[in-house]
This record gives sequence, structure tokens and C-alpha cells, in this order.
Amino acid sequence: MASCEIITIGSELLDGRVLNTNARYLAREASRIGLTVTHQSACRDDEQAMMAALREAMNRSRVIFVTGGLGSTPDDLTRSVIARFFGCGLKQDKRQYQHIVRYFKALKRRVLPMTREETYLPENAKPLLNRWGIALGFYIATKNRLMIVLPGVPREMVAMFEHQIPELIHSLVKLGPKRIELVAKIAGIYETQVMKLLGPSFFRGRNFDFGIYPELGEVTIRIKADTLSLTRSLRRDMAKALGQHLYSFEDDSFAQVIGDILVHKKQTMAVAESCTGGFLSQLLTEPPGASRYFQGSLVAYQNEIKNRLAEVPMQTITKKGAVSREVARALAISARVQFRASYGVSITGIAGPGGGSVQKPVGLVYIAIADKNESRVFPYRFMGDRSKIRQRSAWEALYLFWRVLKKSSVHF
Repeated sequence: MASCEIITIGSELLDGRVLNTNARYLAREASRIGLTVTHQSACRDDEQAMMAALREAMNRSRVIFVTGGLGSTPDDLTRSVIARFFGCGLKQDKRQYQHIVRYFKALKRRVLPMTREETYLPENAKPLLNRWGIALGFYIATKNRLMIVLPGVPREMVAMFEHQIPELIHSLVKLGPKRIELVAKIAGIYETQVMKLLGPSFFRGRNFDFGIYPELGEVTIRIKADTLSLTRSLRRDMAKALGQHLYSFEDDSFAQVIGDILVHKKQTMAVAESCTGGFLSQLLTEPPGASRYFQGSLVAYQNEIKNRLAEVPMQTITKKGAVSREVARALAISARVQFRASYGVSITGIAGPGGGSVQKPVGLVYIAIADKNESRVFPYRFMGDRSKIRQRSAWEALYLFWRVLKKSSVHF
């Protein structure tokens, strides 16, 4: 398989100001195409460092991705450094410039002279037009090497990759046999628990690449195998071992899977949140077409709002507390009724760092789910800082709701 290297440009990537999501995206997508990612590096906006990275990449890798540094500010050096690396000058791409003119005209603004710099590329390069932004991308095919240079803005880089790069690579690079990829998405358990459930027998006597990637709220397994029969065998064994925690063999988000189930059942849901501040609603509405199953939500942070808009009796709030089984249940029922949904889901808790007590410590969270027949409340004690408690609460609510949806009956 063809080797691949990823170089990301930008001082902000090295001092912690910006998370390097481009490297992650490119590594994942390059692997899917059939490339073998062997090296990654990040460079400051410094010509000497960039030259060294380019030199090493060209010596050892068949395909080199470079992102970042294609803007028009003084620290955007990528196009000029690459031109010097290959010993050539720069040329302008008129089509990208025409796109920029139309873009600024629509905004009723004039094109600044410095913006023109973003339409230039090395003389030995071919353009990759950017219809999602301003900075021109380009590629250079030379000496059995393919260098692909893309803007650093993640949204633009992803769009350009999806629409242009796979076809380009297939046309210029001999990839060899493509291995079969299997993805498994797991929720409700941690990485160590996943490995314990799989056990040593899952790996014994079988040759395949295995990667496990824990994130907050879920775990992803990625497998590459040479044959379809082995892939099917691995899939059966994972389904048997992981059971109710395995929510998808596709690369869909948890919210997308939940939405698909609701659409299939012709059901809807609504949310009432307190301590999570709308984060659960954000997760549920992230997939396109969420309006087919998501009716709406209420962020009831203050007790007055819980009472006046969510119709939770003030007596219940005063007697039991805003963080209680009773309030969680009332919020879930209210969300279902007021938004005329099949299900209501609620979260109320103490995210901290203050507000806790001996009886109700920081991290205490109640999640409730209601349908037309009954409601159920699930108590939790999450550890961590405020952000982690809020995120864990929302993800656990997704998991519980998915478990409810997976039951054969609406009752739970």
C-alpha cells in the first residue's frame, strides 16, 4: 500500500490555541481511501521548519498532505515555501480569483489587494479550486510523489477533500488491494470493559488490524481485514460479546442512530434540560433532518422557569428540591405533553463546582424518560469538573433513551 504523510502548518497548533482536527480527519480519510499513514508532523509558521518537514516527507512518503498557511497574512508562508522548495516561482489562478470577486460582490465588499495572494500557487502545481472559501488549494505530482496542499480552515478543507481528493488520488496513485474496514460504535461502557467482553479469544488465530478509540460517552472500534469472510466472522463475534452496548456497525453518530429508529417507528421526542444547558438538544439536532423526530426543547435553569413554563409544581420544587426524582419526572412528562411528542427526556443535576451538599453532592444527576403510559427516573453520580459532568449527563441520557427505543414494546 502507498505510504502517506500529513503535515499541518500553524504555530497555533503547537501552543495549544487550536485543536488539530485536520490531522485527525486526513488520517482517517486517507486510510479509508487505501493509503497507509506512516508519519504526522506539525510545523510552526517558520520557513526553516517547514522546509525540513517537506524534505523528510518527500524522501519517505508516496503521498504528502499539507494543510494550513494559505491565507494572506504575513505568517501564511506555505505557498511561497513550497515554491522555493521546488525551486520555482508563483502563478495566479484566474478562476479562483473570479470566484473571490463574485464572493465579495455578493457581500457588497471590494476585494482587498492582499486577498489576491490567496489565488497564487507554485508554477509546477495544478490548482484545486476552493468553492467553500477563498484560499486556493493545489497539488504537485513529481518524482513518484504526490503533494496535496489544502487550506487550514477545517470546513473548507473537509469540503475540498470530499469533492476532489479521492478521485485525484485514485487517478495518480497505485493503491493496491483495498482492505475491508469494519466499524463498531459502542456506548454505556468504557474501553477496558469493551476489551474484557471481547476477551483473548476474539484475537486468537486471526490476522487483522484492530484499533479502539475511547471518547466521552462512547467507544469506537475500527478493524481492517483482508477477506469478507473474516470481516463477517468478526462482526458476529462483536455483536455476541458486546450485546446491548453495540449501537451501530456504521460510522453514524449516536444521535443519528436514535433519529433513524424514531423515524422508522414514526415517533418523536422532546427534551427538558436544566444542568446540561441545552447540550442534549444540541447532540440530538446535530444530524441533518432532525426535525423529522425532534419536536423541541426547554432549558429550564431557574426554578421559576421550571414552574411557569415546564409546569412543575412549585411545591414539589420547594419540598423535594430542583435536583430530585420528582422534578426530573415532572420535567420529562411536561416535555412530552407540551411538545406533543411520543417521548419526553429530562435532565436535572448539580454540575458544580458549587451548589452541592452532603445529601446532594456535586455530580448528582437525575435523568427521566416518559412515554404516554409511564415514566422512569435514573439517578447518577458523575465525577469530574463541570464540563465533564454536563457532557456525561447528556451522553448517558442518549444511551438510556436508545435502550428504551430498542425494546420491543413502548413500555419500560
